[in-house]
Amino acid sequence: MTAVTEHHAESGHHEPADVVSRRDRMGVLLLIFADAAFVGALVFTWFYLRTLNQGGNWIPDDVEVAASSQGWIVTGVAGLSAALMYLGLVAIRKGNVGQLLRLASLALGVMVIDLYLQFQALSSFPFTIRNGSYASTMFALAGANVFHLGLTIFLGIGIVNRIRMGRYSKDDHGHIREVTYWWIWVAMASLITSFATMYTY
Repeated sequence: MTAVTEHHAESGHHEPADVVSRRDRMGVLLLIFADAAFVGALVFTWFYLRTLNQGGNWIPDDVEVAASSQGWIVTGVAGLSAALMYLGLVAIRKGNVGQLLRLASLALGVMVIDLYLQFQALSSFPFTIRNGSYASTMFALAGANVFHLGLTIFLGIGIVNRIRMGRYSKDDHGHIREVTYWWIWVAMASLITSFATMYTY
């Protein structure tokens, strides 16, 4: 007896494309949920240490705080990049692969610029990681954002290459949707962090 396996060329798997797409979507949503818990823990730490502030350890008298405008600039650029990626998703839903490639490439380029801006903000902090609870938490939040931006750039490079190879179409673009979900979450995480760090004192 010979077993016959049905192959679905459109998805590149031995399973129907919608089954693979649902599994991929669930995986990305679980990743976002786990990362949201991580970001929530960092934000909770920020407010906990700020409220506790025993002995003036939150911001010692000789420590200068970082400019809040730096965080908002990083957040704004991340939001622009996410908007471009979402427009690319809209384009592929209409079957416009060329526009998807242009928008995804632009979103990737903007995200690279954002990573540079985040590193620039980190390097210009007027304190070191040892200058109190505020300083150490700021470094933790900025480091988390570096991780987010770096991972998004890695995913973006892969997606742009796959678009160039003609892997996506109007009927098969699940990966674009899942990466766009992550892209939007990264912008939201940056927004949450910027709001939290407004409450410095």
